[in-house]
Amino acid sequence: MKRIVNLIKINLFFCIIALVLFLSISTVYAIPLLYSNYYCLVDGDSGQIIVSKNADQKREVASTTKMMTAILAEEYCSMDEMATVSYNAARTHPFTIGLREGQKLKIEELLKAALIRSSNDAAVVLAEHVAGEERLFAHLMTKKAFLIGAVNTHFVNASGLPASEHYSTVYDLALIGRYLLSKKVSGEIVGKKQDKFRHPAYHEPLTITNTNGLLGYYEGANGIKTGTANAAGKCLVASAERRGRKLIAVVLKSGDRTGDCVRLLNFGFNDTQRVKVVDQSSPFKQLKVIDGKKPYVDIYPAYEVPLWMGEGTPYIEKRVKLNYSLKAPVLMGEKVGVLEIYADGKQVAEVPLVSSETVKEKNNLIVNLYYKILN
Repeated sequence: MKRIVNLIKINLFFCIIALVLFLSISTVYAIPLLYSNYYCLVDGDSGQIIVSKNADQKREVASTTKMMTAILAEEYCSMDEMATVSYNAARTHPFTIGLREGQKLKIEELLKAALIRSSNDAAVVLAEHVAGEERLFAHLMTKKAFLIGAVNTHFVNASGLPASEHYSTVYDLALIGRYLLSKKVSGEIVGKKQDKFRHPAYHEPLTITNTNGLLGYYEGANGIKTGTANAAGKCLVASAERRGRKLIAVVLKSGDRTGDCVRLLNFGFNDTQRVKVVDQSSPFKQLKVIDGKKPYVDIYPAYEVPLWMGEGTPYIEKRVKLNYSLKAPVLMGEKVGVLEIYADGKQVAEVPLVSSETVKEKNNLIVNLYYKILN
């Protein structure tokens, strides 16, 4: 009898171990394990957050700053404009391409140096050429960030050198990176593993190599920008496109920024699918119509909304703003409210809610008789 009890205990023990292992394996598969505690994966087309951690926590971001420097330089300048290296720019340290005071370079060459080689001196030259001085340029950078939705970002320089009031978040950097990819010149430069840079001190162009380790290594990688500093750690804003789908991964203070971004991008490409979170096939709601020939009308979303979802992706929230008591007449297709869709607390869609049919005002015999007497 004792032997049977022991056998039962042993079998029960192994069953519990197997269950724990199964649950552990399932959990690991759902969300990629990363070295970074500050990360974000965003759909490049819609801007939807697919997965994130500490997405809105303000952090030092090092040279990822240069994304915004490039955006403003491209928007304010033509690529063949000549910019002059100032005394201040020539003294910028520590990561430079060795520009000297008085040298002249085209804006496009400076963009290459800033985005591919991550040269601080090139970033300062761009800033001073656009705004006259770097501090004013940094103010313009902050304003531009806010305009594209990066509301938790503040810049005080063009290069990303450490400063107490210089910060951003992984989500904001994803938005900035997504915007940069829409720029004709900068969007192309960040996807190059190597390029030729015409340094004014050399007769022949220099070959410069991108600091982004995903380029030429990860299938579909096409950008964007690295950053490294003591407080910020190793940072990377990475983008990739496969089969027409675009993803942007951001990690800050990572022990393996390239590997972390690979894991995020793999998760997005392989372990998520489009799920219809707003459907037009059935009425969203039925609303009462005051003084209508019909007492109620069906309300439908104006269009469907599919989002990328997988195991462990953020909860999708729907918020309704609706006029719950309509007054006739109500026209077919008339907007009576909106449905707001949020992923990870960020709004990704706003869908009009519309009437499915026209509901005319019902006849009022007393009112009609009154008007007939007056006329």
